[in-house]
Amino acid sequence: MIRSLRLCIFLMLLFGSFIPMAQENYEVRKVKFKGNKTLDDDFLLDRMALKEVSWVQKLLTKKEPYLYHREMIEMDMERLTRIYQTEGFLEAEATMLPPDINDKKKKVKLTIEVDEGEPIRVDSVYFRLTDTVKSPINMDSLTRKVFKRVALTKGKRFRDEDLQSDQQALGNAFRNMGYAYVDVTYDLNLRPDDYKTDIIYFIKPGPLCYVGTTHIVGAKHVKDSFIRKQLKYEAGEVYDRSALEKTRINLYHLQLFRIVSVLPQTNADSTQNPIPVRIYLEETPRLNGKLGLGYGTEDKFRTFLDLNYLGFLGGARRINLQLKHSAILPYSASLRWIQPRFIGDRSTIELNPYIMRNKEPGYDNRTLGLRVPMNYQFNNWLTSSLTYYFEAVEQAIEADDPEFAHIQGDKFPYNKSGVILGSVYDNSKPRFSATSGINLSLAFKVNGYLFGGDFSYTRLWGTFRIYHKIGDFTLAFKMAAGGIHSSDTSGFIPVEDRFYSGGSISVRGWRRAQLGPKRESGTPLGGKSLLESSFEVRFPLFWRLSAVGFIDAGNVWTGSYSYNINDLGYAVGPGLRIETPIGPVRFDVGFPVWNKKKLPQFFISVGQAF
Repeated sequence: MIRSLRLCIFLMLLFGSFIPMAQENYEVRKVKFKGNKTLDDDFLLDRMALKEVSWVQKLLTKKEPYLYHREMIEMDMERLTRIYQTEGFLEAEATMLPPDINDKKKKVKLTIEVDEGEPIRVDSVYFRLTDTVKSPINMDSLTRKVFKRVALTKGKRFRDEDLQSDQQALGNAFRNMGYAYVDVTYDLNLRPDDYKTDIIYFIKPGPLCYVGTTHIVGAKHVKDSFIRKQLKYEAGEVYDRSALEKTRINLYHLQLFRIVSVLPQTNADSTQNPIPVRIYLEETPRLNGKLGLGYGTEDKFRTFLDLNYLGFLGGARRINLQLKHSAILPYSASLRWIQPRFIGDRSTIELNPYIMRNKEPGYDNRTLGLRVPMNYQFNNWLTSSLTYYFEAVEQAIEADDPEFAHIQGDKFPYNKSGVILGSVYDNSKPRFSATSGINLSLAFKVNGYLFGGDFSYTRLWGTFRIYHKIGDFTLAFKMAAGGIHSSDTSGFIPVEDRFYSGGSISVRGWRRAQLGPKRESGTPLGGKSLLESSFEVRFPLFWRLSAVGFIDAGNVWTGSYSYNINDLGYAVGPGLRIETPIGPVRFDVGFPVWNKKKLPQFFISVGQAF
């Protein structure tokens, strides 16, 4: 009996050691997790040493696969356990289940089972001053101020990262009140049986400090006197860390410097007071530019040149020259004189003469114009502008176009003059391919009336975009609408101000501007009313490649503020995105639905559709 038991134990040990040996140096084909309710797969996989590499990645990127090693697995199990502990799960355990082995292909699929357990939650947060300061501190007021920013409050899951962030926020709150040498430490009253902890912060404010002299280093062309006008603090004032940060942002937004550093010269050993400030600057080259080339299915070959001259006539003024060419913009030359800080720190005014030719599917125009925009940035998300414009336009007339039956010749010249009031609220991020936030833009144009010009009309249009990430998927939605009202008896609206639908950033089952009213010749006529919407599901594939599924709807109507939902055109389709430094390169295929006469449309472009 004993011999049989010993034999069974020996076989079990032999078998148990044989399985791991069987997949030593086998290629890891897949890694998946079970039981991880709080931390998702990507979060955990990114922190492991052992990763999966798909056959497509190996084919396209030549990436070497990871090989299975018992030691690496053991290290990863310990690593995952520590990660969960830093996330507040002190009893978490990560266990490797028996692997799925393919001896023929020498590949292995791994499954990691996670037992998270109960997380530790914050029960109470306390503050304790550890020395006496000359200036009294209202701890109740400070607590309310700090608690608006901290992550770890009563009932929240404890996280090491949040604790460090809150410790920094508390220190900054004191630095903003003049205590440059504040020292913040903490202690935890951990009760594992209750899965709770108290956080006690010990605060040693140090002396109340004042701002000393400011030293500027690195400025070559920009005068020190101009730089000092941008400071958000003065010598002798109570020290305020946030004022130094506002100064850094203020200087950086001038676009004169590529590096801006505003640092207090604190000395913890001597706690010198007042505190000198050192501003280090590295200027952007006064003359700089960009040259770009590209291709798209709508604009074909395109190129641009963007030149900037900084510090024009002194200060932060600058001159910008833009030259562009494409199939739909055969030539465009724009010269901008830009004056920042026109009325206050947040306003900018420009003087912008330009000349261009637009060759769209529905019209061919040459324009000589002038724009004078004034922009105001209320905060990081909200910007508004008021623009005066004047344009002398020459439109090429199609043969037998009934709109111009009274015109002799093949050209129709006219003048436009008016103002555009616009606002944009945008907290979406990241910049080139948003995964969260909203973007709302609204504009109102008044042409003619008191401003002169050959036609009097108003144009109102807006676009709403929202982005939301769920796991690996990003849901994106867009809605656009607009309307035009004419006060002239003819009701004529210049072709470039009409609405058009269809194309790579519109309803993708139709070519550019091909959805909506047409002339007898079949070219797009445009309309006075627009309604469009799009919905996309975006998800990563591998490397820099991601996929999209979309549905678009929209149309244009000739009536003013006239919409008919039954006339909407619909398109669905897939797309691919390749991430690049200038944004995603986009490939879309749009299939019209409920429209048997239309063929699928193919689009190549740069940037997301919205």
